[in-house]
Amino acid sequence: MHDDEFEDDYAGEGDDNQATIEYVYEFLFDSGSRKEFRIRLDYETLNIINEPLDEYPEWTELEYCKCPNCPLEDDEHPQCPVAKALWHLIDAFKDVPSDTETTVQVHTKARTYIGRTKTERGVSAILGLMMASSGCPVLGRLKPMVETHLPFATPDETTYRILAMYLMGQYFAYRRGERADWELEELLDFFEEVQTVNVSFCNRLQAIDSEGASVNAVAILEDMANFTGFLIQSDELGRLENIFTNTSERRGY
Repeated sequence: MHDDEFEDDYAGEGDDNQATIEYVYEFLFDSGSRKEFRIRLDYETLNIINEPLDEYPEWTELEYCKCPNCPLEDDEHPQCPVAKALWHLIDAFKDVPSDTETTVQVHTKARTYIGRTKTERGVSAILGLMMASSGCPVLGRLKPMVETHLPFATPDETTYRILAMYLMGQYFAYRRGERADWELEELLDFFEEVQTVNVSFCNRLQAIDSEGASVNAVAILEDMANFTGFLIQSDELGRLENIFTNTSERRGY
């Protein structure tokens, strides 16, 4: 697919009245095979837009390896929001080994990202995007990061983006007259909640004998959250602090 084709696809209703945000992930394998996934998000809510199915796989049911911290009830939510959003992706990679080399192209309206990587890392990028926007009440707190989605992010980039997102949320809370968590204490509690969801979702995939790239992709997300949580808890953000200190001294912040 060429760049001009993507420009046509994303023309939509114009920047002043844009209804959706789209990401297109293309996995190009050395064998010549190709997998494409188009993710559409509501512009206002950043919720994922999926066509509903008449019937979903059994493993997507809410009570199937349900997360212990899930507040949802199956009478209102028969399917786990994450599993419901990801079932086709999991199915597509169930027979693809995690370490298979692939070229991943991620097309957005503004730019295209290209990465040569293992399949598990490409799948991890798309999982992070879709899990946050799936409607999961726990992972939904990560949804503000979706609009600045960064495929193939390094641990340092992920840490910076999470902290920026969280502190902006605290600023908005402060503006509303609410207590702001400038010490990041509640962020550490949130990481524990995220880890519970990641572990439970891995258990869900293992229960259906999924040995493809998806299980390791979720594990990568888990490692990223662990890394950021460790930096905050052990006060190992000195490099970032030095950068901001030096900048403020020069600019007079």
